[in-house]
This record gives sequence, C-alpha cells and structure tokens, in this order.
Amino acid sequence: MEKSVKLLESFNLGIIIAYAIVIALSIDSSITIFIPFYSIPGHLLFATVLFYGYFIIITGWIEFYSLSQRFEHQGKFGLRKFVIDLGILFLFYYIIVGGSNTDEGYLIPDVYLFITPLTYFLFTLKDMYAVRDYQDNMLVKYRNMSRNFFFISIIISLLYLSETYATGFQSFGAIAFYRDLIFAYLLLSLIVVYRIMRWRQTNTAIAT
Repeated sequence: MEKSVKLLESFNLGIIIAYAIVIALSIDSSITIFIPFYSIPGHLLFATVLFYGYFIIITGWIEFYSLSQRFEHQGKFGLRKFVIDLGILFLFYYIIVGGSNTDEGYLIPDVYLFITPLTYFLFTLKDMYAVRDYQDNMLVKYRNMSRNFFFISIIISLLYLSETYATGFQSFGAIAFYRDLIFAYLLLSLIVVYRIMRWRQTNTAIAT
C-alpha cells in the first residue's frame, strides 16, 4: 500500500511538472499573438484558437487537481492514465503551435480535423480507466459525457472537411478565414459546454 501511494505521488508530481513545462512553452510560443494586446483583433482567428487551447489546459489542470484530491486516499493512478495525460498535453501544445504559427505551415485545419477528435478520444479513454479503477457513479457520467462529445467532435471534423472540400481546399482568403473562424468559435463553445456540464455533475455529486 505504501509503495502504491508513493507511486501515485510520483505520477501526480510528474503530471504537474509536465503541465508547468508545457504551459511555459506555450506562453513563449503565443506571445507574438497576445502582445501587444491591440494586435489581437488583427490575429482574431489565431487568438481564438489560442483561447481554445488555453481553456483546455487550464480547465484540465483544475479538473486533474480536483479528482486527485477526491480520490487521493484510494491510491490508484496507473501508468496508462499517466501516458494519456501526457498525450493530452501534447495535443494542447499542438493547438498552441497551430494558433501561434501565423507565418508558415498553416496548422489550424489539423486542429479541426485531427487534434480535437483525438483530444476528446483521450478524455473518453481516461474516464474509462477512472471508472474501472474507482467504480464511482460520477465518473460513469463523466465517461458517458466524454463519449458523447467525442462523437460530436467527429461530426464537427467531418463538417469541416466537407466545407473545406466545398471551398476548394482553400487555406487563405476571405472565405477560408471566415470558415475557419466559425469553426474556431464552434470548438471553443463545445469545450466550454463540456467543462460546464462536468463541473455541474461534480457539484451535484458533492451535494448528494
């Protein structure tokens, strides 16, 4: 049991350090978009994608800490979940790079087509392992919620693919800009709704 607790603490510390490193790297990458502040309207699409990425990482860290506190005495934190957390952090950093790269290598379509569905897939996978380890009703609802949002993210990805095909696979120009901006707002709204629903579920579980 003592060995299990020490392993849990090591994994938790490793994830916290990884969060700190990735956030520091992302700030350095995105500084040209946010500073000076009056330059944000000129990079509205990239700024929206960055807000999307930062919302994922900040709310993810809050949830990670909250669940660690809730289940800290049960001493279960497997290597698989540790690897999944690292995968989520990598995808977050990819979003930040995509939202920061205004000059070369337009990566925003990757965020819509691949990174977002992969992110929700890892959310679902993480919740599945949590349900298996802790047998908690709140986590079951988390898993079901993540699975539903994963399917929604796939639909959005396919919609973006069809819209891209309809516009002749354009990456630049007014049509491509407004298309990508609309999908950026759509994904930002999706993650906000996702987190709010999970937080409401957490508050309900605490109240009961």
